[in-house]
Amino acid sequence: MSKSYFQRILLAADGSETSLHAEELTVILAKKFHSKVTAVHVVPEQLLDLGAKTTADIPKAVLGEVSEWFTKKAEAILANAEAVFQEEGLKVETKLAHGDPADEIITVAADGEFDLIVMGNRGETEAEIYSLGSTAEKVSRHAGCPVLVVKEKANISKILVGFDGSENAKKGLLMAVQLGQKLDAMVTVVNVQERGLFGPKPEVAQKVGKNTLSQVADIVEGSEPKQRLEFGNPAERIIDIAKTEKSNLIVVGGRGLSRARRFLLGSVSDDVSHHLRCSVLIAR
Repeated sequence: MSKSYFQRILLAADGSETSLHAEELTVILAKKFHSKVTAVHVVPEQLLDLGAKTTADIPKAVLGEVSEWFTKKAEAILANAEAVFQEEGLKVETKLAHGDPADEIITVAADGEFDLIVMGNRGETEAEIYSLGSTAEKVSRHAGCPVLVVKEKANISKILVGFDGSENAKKGLLMAVQLGQKLDAMVTVVNVQERGLFGPKPEVAQKVGKNTLSQVADIVEGSEPKQRLEFGNPAERIIDIAKTEKSNLIVVGGRGLSRARRFLLGSVSDDVSHHLRCSVLIAR
């Protein structure tokens, strides 16, 4: 438990409401973990759509004005993020990038060897405020490091961890316990077994679940998170428990980046990320 999973944080700032929530939570994490934070804003490649097929169809003067407007807006977003950290006595580096937002965020995170990406779930122009927006979804699926998708104000008091014994789930458990200790939040670990996988022998499912949860004590020595063994569809049970327990943060393991899986977030983490109102940390 000596390793901190929050030493270098990349904050994706876009000026949206959930991005502001992400800034607030990043400030809290930076204070608790003494993290080094970089805030990045990406100006999209397609600055505008005037019905033209190519930029050659748009007058250069118009392109220049629009480019200048987007750049000034981006600089203002980063300046506001910097001010939030300065008010709390914290330093933050800022970076302005151009291109596809998801691609640039993933690239910056990889090049800077960041431990965590923190971002809001929806951009300024995206609807359905509690589901994943296009950029958050792409980053969650393709980033090589954990991604914390923030949906609501920073108030983490109950953390629910979906644990299946996989390597990513183990890392998620360690991250959750560290967060619980620093934020004084209650951590609950849940393993969900699908009885249907074991046919007419439900006792086998129970045994497998108990064996899986028995790993928790060895992984998080010195900590005793609450444990639950549940049965049914894993994503549905995690979502139901999170709603019933009023969890503020869900931690789930994402799939690995193997050739066969790199385009998938993973059925459980995918469903949980899309259908819960609370923030989600996808560990890998």
